[in-house]
Amino acid sequence: MNKTPAILSPLLIALALGCALAATLGRHPEPAKERPGPLPETEAKAEADDGARLEGLERRVAEASALARESTLVLEYAAADAPSGVRRVATGVVINERGDVLSVRIDPPPADAPVVARDVSGRRLVATWEAADAETGLTLLRLDAAGLRPIRAARIEARPGSQVLVIGNPFGLGHSVRRGQVAGLDRRLELGPRQLGGLIQVDVTLHPGDSGALVANLRGEWLGLIRSGLTTPDARQARDHDLGFAIPARDALWVADQLRAHQRVDRAFLGVQIDLTAADDPPGAVLGGVLAGTPAARAGLQPGDRVVAIDGYPVQSPGNLTDRLDRTLAQTEVTIESVRGSRRDNRIVRTTSRPPPQPSPAPAPAPSP
Repeated sequence: MNKTPAILSPLLIALALGCALAATLGRHPEPAKERPGPLPETEAKAEADDGARLEGLERRVAEASALARESTLVLEYAAADAPSGVRRVATGVVINERGDVLSVRIDPPPADAPVVARDVSGRRLVATWEAADAETGLTLLRLDAAGLRPIRAARIEARPGSQVLVIGNPFGLGHSVRRGQVAGLDRRLELGPRQLGGLIQVDVTLHPGDSGALVANLRGEWLGLIRSGLTTPDARQARDHDLGFAIPARDALWVADQLRAHQRVDRAFLGVQIDLTAADDPPGAVLGGVLAGTPAARAGLQPGDRVVAIDGYPVQSPGNLTDRLDRTLAQTEVTIESVRGSRRDNRIVRTTSRPPPQPSPAPAPAPSP
């Protein structure tokens, strides 16, 4: 009997298993997909720190907004140039415990249409019109009401690039908070009868009703009061823009003190004309002319003198001189430091009141075609 097949069967089975194993080992298995594991400890900590900082910033903004809103009033008033029955909207800020409120360009109201103010709770109050400053447009109102919270002036002045909050009354919608930033300082613009200097340039969207809006820092402290955007007071155009200009709080408070005491701001007058074409090196303000009979003439100042300081404040440019005079009262003595050739003098000048601005001449009629 032939037993060869019985002997070969185990060999054939072993050979088949070996071929299958070789085929299996020859294939490249797909790598197993890695499951996302926990972040490394440093990355997790950094992410947590970022979240905490963001949460802290938002909480800080919310707290500052709440503080600033409590000191802001939305205003409604009758304007002299508006049609009968039409009332304008604006914003004001409570500046002290006695109820003084500062806003911008509020006309004296008729007896039957007073200025109406509303606080953040919606309480309706009637404001008394006190006085206004023609040069800055600042208007002083008075409220006789309990529960008013005056704003606190900022301990640190505005800095370029710093974040600010603007609380206004766009289109009469009420207390509205927007975030912006300080784009520049010491801006000068033609916003009234004369140039207005020392303004804070703020990048924030403004609308009608934001005149007099409060500019605050992230502590809820007062930095300035929105004077205007790019629209001049005479134009009063209803236009939106992202460029506003604010009167610094320190200047606004100085004007408010004068309006409260004298119902006007009696600013200093020297009687000089500045040569704007003179070289700015060395720095200073070169006098192009001195009007006869004025304080400057009586003090001995002459055309060509370069004013380099006033009351110890450096004068680097013509704007520095006019800005300092804007913050100086009439009938006060100031020390003018000037350079004439190689000689430097200090002169005591007693200022007088500024003459009223001269109206612009009417344009000549166009010839008939």
